[in-house]
Amino acid sequence: MSVEIRPTPFQTQVLSVPEDHFVFLGGGRGGGKSMALQFLILRHCDQYKNRARVLVTRRRLKSLLQFGEELRALLRSAYGRDIAYNQNDAVFRLPNGAVIQLAHVESASALSDVAQGMNFSLICCDESGEAPTMEVIDQLGLSLRGTGVPLRMVLAANPGGSNHGALAERYVTGREPWMPFEFEGNTWVYAPSILDDNPHLPTAYRKNFEILARTDPALYKAMRYGRWEEMVGDFFQGIWDAGKMVFDHHDVPPDFFATLKLSIDWGSAAPMAAVLAGQLAVDVRLPDDRVMPRGAWVIYDEHVEYDPRNLARGTGRTPGQIAPKLHEVARRNGVRARGVIDSAAEARTAGRMEASVSDLFRAAGVRVSPARKGPRVPRFEQLKQLMVNGEFFVASRCRFWLATVPSLPRDSRIPDDVDTKANDHALDATSYAIAGESGGRVQQSSFTPGPRMPRDERVVWV
Repeated sequence: MSVEIRPTPFQTQVLSVPEDHFVFLGGGRGGGKSMALQFLILRHCDQYKNRARVLVTRRRLKSLLQFGEELRALLRSAYGRDIAYNQNDAVFRLPNGAVIQLAHVESASALSDVAQGMNFSLICCDESGEAPTMEVIDQLGLSLRGTGVPLRMVLAANPGGSNHGALAERYVTGREPWMPFEFEGNTWVYAPSILDDNPHLPTAYRKNFEILARTDPALYKAMRYGRWEEMVGDFFQGIWDAGKMVFDHHDVPPDFFATLKLSIDWGSAAPMAAVLAGQLAVDVRLPDDRVMPRGAWVIYDEHVEYDPRNLARGTGRTPGQIAPKLHEVARRNGVRARGVIDSAAEARTAGRMEASVSDLFRAAGVRVSPARKGPRVPRFEQLKQLMVNGEFFVASRCRFWLATVPSLPRDSRIPDDVDTKANDHALDATSYAIAGESGGRVQQSSFTPGPRMPRDERVVWV
């Protein structure tokens, strides 16, 4: 039983763009950009036969293999089973002589290895927002060579990623959709699409965007509606609410926590930030009737080493000099000085026999283990989710945290991340606390409240 494959109205409009125009497919997620690329590739190969030489790039190997499988299904619908696909070299050879090369580009050198000395008539860079720098992508243009064939480059990207700023400035900001414009000697067309342009997606996929609307409204607008301009400004814009999340530590005694541990982001020239964080073991009602639910994460205390005249400058003090302050923080909250630290602090930069920063803290009685670090963005997304769910609070005495974290900007190159040049040390320490130790599971002991505290106007058990 044959299945007819028809392009969507958006993909049909992409196919109508003159072949000598370069195209930027720059809409939101789920708009059908990758399938539009496949239709362009099929038409190019069918039209120019043995003169067609196509290069397709994606950053991640797994997603490239998925693209290859989808493309193979489309090519078989047109040419039957006569197409040859060398999976080792990721090369399609069609019966009419056309050749399609697939390449994943984790680095600039990987991309150069593919393009060096090769000639292509059509270059398609999918996921170009996540690819190497724009300079490397521009070098691919030097591989566009051929006679009797219109030479063309097509880029596809969602808002966000390391190339967000460059792509937006070049192809989106001030550009009228579907209207040709000149850039660096070539005629380009900005061809945006959104989720509503793709009728083939299931309802469940569409519903997933509603979760993003709660956790990151700016990212939701960018991914759902292709609004590139939304990916700027404060990282926690629309999520952080001091009126809901800040409390007086006198209203929540340390006994209310299942655990309270230190979490350290090490710095010497930059500030060293240590937070005392934990999860509540019981529901707590504050004097203003706000409820802090059981299991909520709380930044309860802090100690930060910074120059009083400059929040972004560290003091240069050693772990041995800082340790007494951390013991003091732990002692005033009735716990021991133990917790997690940035895993980079485990490095022995002066040799295997040299003590690491973590070793120096341990020698001074601060028991630290490396944090389960992982990628930054998932850690920050988890924190955002806690904020949205009302499961994250900060004590008002954590002045450095409150002075830096809520106003952190996005990274202009990676808008779903914090600008690493900003004062993000308290944020990193917070994310390490939530991530827990790198070794094994983080276990939390059960908690049984002791004798009820006398009722007063400050604390009420719920």
